[in-house]
Amino acid sequence: GRAPPASHAVVLAGELDAHVQGLPEGGEPCEGVSGAAMPPRKNAAAAPAAAAPAAALVPKDKEPLDFEDLTGLLKLAEASDAAPAEGEEAPRQTLKGLLGALPGADAQEALWRRILDTTGEHLRGPPPSASQRAPRGEDEGEEVPVDDTPARAVHAVATLLATFAEAVLPAAAAAGAAGAELPPSFAEVLGLCQEMLLSIPDGITQALIARALERVVLGQFEGREDFYGGVLMFLIGTCLTAKTTGTDVSRLYRVRHLFAELDWDHESIESMKMQIMRCVASPNFVRSNHGPDLMALFYTVHPGFTAEVHGTVKNQVMYCRPTAVKGYAVALYKAWKVSEAGTRIQLEECIQDWVVLAIRTVRKSADRARQMLEEVHRYHHEDQLSDLLCKLYGPVLWRSLKVANWQVRENAARLLQYIFPLIPSEFGVAEKEQELARQLRILRETLEDPAESVRRVGVSAVCVILKNYWDMMPPSETAELLTSLYTRCARDRRAPMVRAAVCEGFGWILQNALSHPTMAAVLPNLGELLNDRSPLVRAAFVNLLDAVSQCRGVSVSNVVKTDDLFLRLSCEHTEGQAERLQRGLQNSKKPATVAAAAGPEAKATPDLVAKRLAKLMAPSLFNTDIVQQVSRCLYFMKSNPLALLAMLTHTQDVIPAADRVKLAAALFRYGLREASGHVSGTAPGPQQRPKMVATMLRVVGVLLEGAASEAPKKRQKGAAPVGHFPKELETFVYEHIKEEDFLHLLKASHEDSGMAARLREDLLFALSSLDPERLPRTAELVQHELTMACRSNDTAYTLVQLSALMRTAVRWNLLGASMEAAWERLQAAAARLGRRQAAPEDVQGALMVAEAAFRDPDVRVTMLKTEAGIVKETIEALTKAFGAALKKGLAELQAPPKSGGAPALLGPGAEAWPRILGFVVRAALHLEHRMAPPTVPSGAAPIRDAEEGEEGAKKKGAGAAQASQSVFAGLAEATLESLAEALTGGSVAEALEALEAMAESMGSLGKGLAKKKAKAGIAAPADLEVVLRAHERLLEALSGASHLAVLRLAPAKGGEGEQGGGTAVAAVEGASRGFASRLKALEASYWRWTALADAVQPEVGPRLPKAWAFSGRIVHQMSNSDIMTPDVIAALKLLLVRTNDNLPAQDDLKKVLQQLFARLEYEPQLVDLVASVVGRGEDGAEGSLPDPATYEFDAASLNERVKLVMEELVLTFRNLRNKLRPQVPEPALEAPAGPRDLRRVLASPTPQQKMTGGRRSSRAPRAEDLEDIDGESVAESEGHRSYSVRSRSPPPRSDSLFETCFQQRGSSVAGSVPGSVTGSVAGSIGGRSQDLD
Repeated sequence: GRAPPASHAVVLAGELDAHVQGLPEGGEPCEGVSGAAMPPRKNAAAAPAAAAPAAALVPKDKEPLDFEDLTGLLKLAEASDAAPAEGEEAPRQTLKGLLGALPGADAQEALWRRILDTTGEHLRGPPPSASQRAPRGEDEGEEVPVDDTPARAVHAVATLLATFAEAVLPAAAAAGAAGAELPPSFAEVLGLCQEMLLSIPDGITQALIARALERVVLGQFEGREDFYGGVLMFLIGTCLTAKTTGTDVSRLYRVRHLFAELDWDHESIESMKMQIMRCVASPNFVRSNHGPDLMALFYTVHPGFTAEVHGTVKNQVMYCRPTAVKGYAVALYKAWKVSEAGTRIQLEECIQDWVVLAIRTVRKSADRARQMLEEVHRYHHEDQLSDLLCKLYGPVLWRSLKVANWQVRENAARLLQYIFPLIPSEFGVAEKEQELARQLRILRETLEDPAESVRRVGVSAVCVILKNYWDMMPPSETAELLTSLYTRCARDRRAPMVRAAVCEGFGWILQNALSHPTMAAVLPNLGELLNDRSPLVRAAFVNLLDAVSQCRGVSVSNVVKTDDLFLRLSCEHTEGQAERLQRGLQNSKKPATVAAAAGPEAKATPDLVAKRLAKLMAPSLFNTDIVQQVSRCLYFMKSNPLALLAMLTHTQDVIPAADRVKLAAALFRYGLREASGHVSGTAPGPQQRPKMVATMLRVVGVLLEGAASEAPKKRQKGAAPVGHFPKELETFVYEHIKEEDFLHLLKASHEDSGMAARLREDLLFALSSLDPERLPRTAELVQHELTMACRSNDTAYTLVQLSALMRTAVRWNLLGASMEAAWERLQAAAARLGRRQAAPEDVQGALMVAEAAFRDPDVRVTMLKTEAGIVKETIEALTKAFGAALKKGLAELQAPPKSGGAPALLGPGAEAWPRILGFVVRAALHLEHRMAPPTVPSGAAPIRDAEEGEEGAKKKGAGAAQASQSVFAGLAEATLESLAEALTGGSVAEALEALEAMAESMGSLGKGLAKKKAKAGIAAPADLEVVLRAHERLLEALSGASHLAVLRLAPAKGGEGEQGGGTAVAAVEGASRGFASRLKALEASYWRWTALADAVQPEVGPRLPKAWAFSGRIVHQMSNSDIMTPDVIAALKLLLVRTNDNLPAQDDLKKVLQQLFARLEYEPQLVDLVASVVGRGEDGAEGSLPDPATYEFDAASLNERVKLVMEELVLTFRNLRNKLRPQVPEPALEAPAGPRDLRRVLASPTPQQKMTGGRRSSRAPRAEDLEDIDGESVAESEGHRSYSVRSRSPPPRSDSLFETCFQQRGSSVAGSVPGSVTGSVAGSIGGRSQDLD
């Protein structure tokens, strides 16, 4: 081959870059050479202003091609570009027709000789600049400063070249076969245009010349090799533009054979190499259809160029997208496939380089290198490729599995699943078996690697290999690998990701149908992973069960019991709700910038596990007819109501809305019939039946709420769905849920019977997802009752009833101004109580309404958004009234009433203050938590006021809203500070000292406790009990505000280099220190008031033991929060110092210590504290006390009861027993005495919930806390049957998850469903089944 002309190397650097970086707006390079019409040039005038139509350019008696000068040539070429104006005739003959009609080679040569003579000076001169191609015409209004004749001449020649190549050259190539000759003048003109091709600024002119060049090089013309370099450089340049397309790459691919014709050792080729490497680095080029093929050509075009392409690929792989890496991998494999001789040697070195990178680099780089080898690994069973991999991997892979670096071992183990088995083809049978056994032994060793990540990767590799080579593996090796997986890896206590990898890997193995008989015997050994502590493992195990459910040879019921699945679903749903609530409270105060940077959580959660369990189990319920669905729901309402609610809550993505609405309508009709019968007293059945009806209504509410939330109608962010169902379900829902069927159950409160009052809350929950416009009388009743409750003076409404009314009113947007009456009544009560008058009669009713509003999260959020101002005024009024009443009460102590009665610190309305204080503190905390602006991270750039546009307006609006919310910042701190100051201030302290002195003088208070002498005229207050309860309310609130993570303001992290997170953290820490000091002062005051109350009012009973138990609860609360362990230990020490022979009760002392031991068993501070009390048992010497000098705490002064209780508890906690009593053996577990009720959902062992600070809860939720959602007593109807997670009952014998629940029963639940109710619903649903489906 011949080298490209030297001029190409000259123009490459600057001229090609100018072409690539931006073409003029006149047009893009042509996308094909098929002869399609060229696009018109933008802003180009085809002819002078006075030019005649194209048909009139040439006289009728003269041929068009017989031009004599440049003007005639320009007229000819530009007339062919111009389209005929409206009303004009088309040219008599097109340029293509004229050129095609030339009589022979002599005429063609004569034409091109005239063109060369006419335009020679412009073609041999400098390339036309961009200004020379400026638009022309009279309408521009300006004179062209530069002569554009050269640019027009070059464009005319380009037009003639492209047209001649399209019209004449195909016929000439066909006639001349392989030896066709180009007209000499045409070849000379084309060569001159090629010289300036990359320097021409006009994209259309470039495209025309390139089309001519492509025609020539693709034809069998002599001398075409002179044009290879030009066409290749131009097409490579089009592939480097920012807007390159697959068509551009395809054009280059069509002339790929030209690369082999070039002289790759010539110095002028360096410019083309640079452009090729730029193509290799271009993502658009790599991702195109022919990109990998062209890169494979670049790899193999010359042995000396292979390393350069490989270096460019290495530089790009780490930073490009996976799709581009895929293209590089395909190119590498194709290049090796077609390579020969020297290029194959070079490519094997490239593959060797990627192998080393895949083993000896960090995880991210190794992953990319492994992706580059993906195509090579995919075809590793081919003989040649297998031998290559054996040669390349042999020296490094097996050695890397033994090195000390765990990352290298992990990378090597990960490669095993892609290249196994690595056996050379020249081995004999015996050698192959020996090598296979060696590799399997190494594979088993990865399962026992010290590094968790290596074990995890080893598990995945083993499972993939078993899936791919199940029928080829020796049975003994398969059995050994499976045994290692489920005995070692599945029970890896310290590596939850290894356990999860086993579940995931077994799912892969099940993809091979040949493994099903063996896996049916192996999978039951993994059943305990359903109750694993890690949600990641539980989620992986549920995925495995989903894979099992799709296998014919393996049954889910053989792997895990159906009852265990329902219990697990109940626990996951409960934990998910608690975790979501805690996470929402902790994250709600985070700034938007911090939340955006954190991103969504990627880890598994209990909520995710519950969704996957519901996906696994729900089809078994809904894949039956409606009668069976109702029957099965009734059964589970009796036995597992929480499991049923949890499953139906998470079925939105599994079951169509139509099926869920059908079931809801059927259950609603049946539940209304049962409810009406029980309200009237005519329904037969046991007394537990109403509870099942309540559960049924909750199930209906869950189903309708899920269906309504899928409606396409838009609503405000955070607003609950308000009864808008999908269009095809709207009519069906309101045909089966009518007001006349249930309105009699929603009577006014004064007319309620006991049964109707209990069912109304659940009925309102079921109706709250419907549209209030379709239920006008119900909406009117709800609004009337809510208004009456807010304005009523009695307390006939309970908290549950008020919560149900408010929740429904919020969903139906009926809350409105109903709450204003309650706030006004509380403010009026504050005015009376502040003047020490009797509490108004309606204060208890107003408090009930306010507490109900703050109890429900949905109601609370909605109310605080609309009524935050009046709530803040109410809090401030009540806080001020408490201080005023207490101040006047202190004055009354100094001057008792003349009537002779005992003075009262808080006045006649004292009994109302504890409840009021509890509400005030709770409301202040919620109001500040919800309404105060989020903390801004220190170092974060503020929003600039100069921002313009819509986005700037939005930010300014957000800033204004934040400024308006700043009035709520610090409200809780100020409220708690005011109340604590009122109870512990100087005047209160003086009065307390005087009262202690009085009690000591009377002999009722211990000597030495009073700090002052008795003052004459002072009297003990009559409302000491109220004062103590007020202290308890504030202590609980201060403890929560100071220690609980869900109530503390979340401090924002500062920027880099800041200590302590900046001013935000300092402010929060300062508030915490203030709370802590107030807490200590208030606790000391509480103990003094309690001792005083026992002294002056002993007839009520001892109060100090109760105070000790209360303080113990505060310490336990601290241990469950994120407070530092030394602070908890300090509080515990203070509590233990207050212990004596009579204080506290023995059960309270043991309970508090047992709770703290369970929380802090592994904390060294607790171990040291217990050791200071009971001593360390060493060398058989029990109770040997340590050196007292090593402890600041004087354990010898503690009461003997503390030591006895600690001694007893130490033996029941493993860590404390091992450290303090190592010689005492572990006690054997005793069987529980008597039968246990194992039917409760949450009574079984459950994974411990993760709490703030890294500690875990040692107590699962009690089943007794969930009685409001429990169903009919299973013990009475079916006997004591175990529903525990560790149930020993035989496994179900049916594949259906639900079918086993209806076996071995004397009578079917379906028989108890009235045929008239279910049959009518089923009939009406059946009539609409086609529309719903």
